[in-house]
Amino acid sequence: MAQRRRTLQQRRQARNRSIAAIRKRNESYAAALADPKSRFKSTTTAATDKSSIKGYLQRPSDNFANIAATLRQAYISNGVIGRVIDYYQAHPTYNYSIYPVLGNKQYELDTNNMHDDFIDIAYGINQLNIPFYAPYFFRETLIQGVSFFYKIQDTTGVGYMQFPVEWCRITNMENGVYRYRLDISKLKAEVRDSLPKELQQAYDTYHNGSTDDETKWYDRKWYYVSDDGMAFTFDQGSLINGGSAISPFAGALADALSLAQAKENIDIKDKLDTVRIIHSKIPTDANGEPTISLKVAKIMDEQMRNRMPEGVVPVTSASTITNVPLKGSGNEGIYESVKSGLGQLFYDLGVSAPLFGSDTTSSNIVKLSIKKDANWVYTNLFPMLENYYDYELTQIKTKSKITWNIKFIRESNFTLKDDIANYKDQLSYGGSRMDYLAACGFSPIQVVSQLAFEQQVLDIDSLMVVKPTSNTLSSKDASSQHNKPNVVKGPTISNDPNKGKVGRPETDNPTDDTDRLDDAQ
Repeated sequence: MAQRRRTLQQRRQARNRSIAAIRKRNESYAAALADPKSRFKSTTTAATDKSSIKGYLQRPSDNFANIAATLRQAYISNGVIGRVIDYYQAHPTYNYSIYPVLGNKQYELDTNNMHDDFIDIAYGINQLNIPFYAPYFFRETLIQGVSFFYKIQDTTGVGYMQFPVEWCRITNMENGVYRYRLDISKLKAEVRDSLPKELQQAYDTYHNGSTDDETKWYDRKWYYVSDDGMAFTFDQGSLINGGSAISPFAGALADALSLAQAKENIDIKDKLDTVRIIHSKIPTDANGEPTISLKVAKIMDEQMRNRMPEGVVPVTSASTITNVPLKGSGNEGIYESVKSGLGQLFYDLGVSAPLFGSDTTSSNIVKLSIKKDANWVYTNLFPMLENYYDYELTQIKTKSKITWNIKFIRESNFTLKDDIANYKDQLSYGGSRMDYLAACGFSPIQVVSQLAFEQQVLDIDSLMVVKPTSNTLSSKDASSQHNKPNVVKGPTISNDPNKGKVGRPETDNPTDDTDRLDDAQ
């Protein structure tokens, strides 16, 4: 009995140690992805005047961090830039399919192994959570010009740690994926335990002064991050610009500040149009000398100021003040200036102003603008994401060891109906059903899980029986429905075909609430 208690106690202790280890690992995982003290936040300040922006744009490679900080501030404070970036981010559906890359000697496929391979690849890529992370990669790259991430993965999923742009530089490209180096001197001691194991070792090596290995270090402080780190940028000149990159929207910053100033002038004009001046004249004698003391005049002025409503300015003086109305004294063309500045800003951002509610003479302008923007996304974003996820697929082990690739479906949320119809039409000429299902929103794991479950477990085809309507009945079926023979039940003959039958009566004119359970009974 005592031996049994000891055994149970040992098992309980082992289980508690296992739970503690899991909790510690999860806490470390969460600490690496969370930054409550903003320890990984960029410390570069944003520019607030137009002259500074112009100075940055004259030497963009040297001021890429300031440009990124200014554009991030504009994304928050400037409604036009913020909405345009959100518009681009929401353009693609991020739907995707996967396919094997067969070599010229692989004519015959091992059906069983390939089936298992597809499931393994579908499950593995589902762990990457593409619908959540891909839009985030896109937005950060649009704002900063370049974004740097480090992948952290365990059995429950994948997360990404992001580093500020001034801490990193792009170093090279491998199979279409940008790799980078990290300035370890930027890392503080308090973040060491929150870093991934690789970066912890790099941190220790840097502070031990053992940075002589040129294959891993550059200039004794820049650490070449492994393939768990990746960078995203649309600036293809980053490799020749010292590893820095500029946002495609950087040119709009100067006009954004001009637009902000024009709006500020409107506020000034509105104040000038509504201000009123109340003049309290101090009485004087024939020589112009005040007949009351200045102390009394000051008290009278203070009493009047305390009782005046907002927008009314009291003035107390011995001199005569000419009545000069301030209404209309502001710039009469200020509203036109704002309108022109707004149009110029949309032009700099590369989108159509009518798309965001401006005046337009044709809806075709908006439609063509949407297609133009979609083509930009297909050309610049999708190849970059496909290169990265193709690399991630090579890290998933399969039985047949055949390479798998990902394909992002070329469709937009703004033209979704037409894009799906296009993939559906391709099926008539031998197009891919996988691409069609992906265009409809099915991920590979949904195809193998949801559709197989519906067909094999639920036998859903026996439940989802098509209603007999004018669209589903042929002329032969319709004539047979109308020419049914009389049904004989017992000693009597009835013309009602439904008499004596259990269930809902049949009808030649079914409605939307008619049950279709004949085949299921």
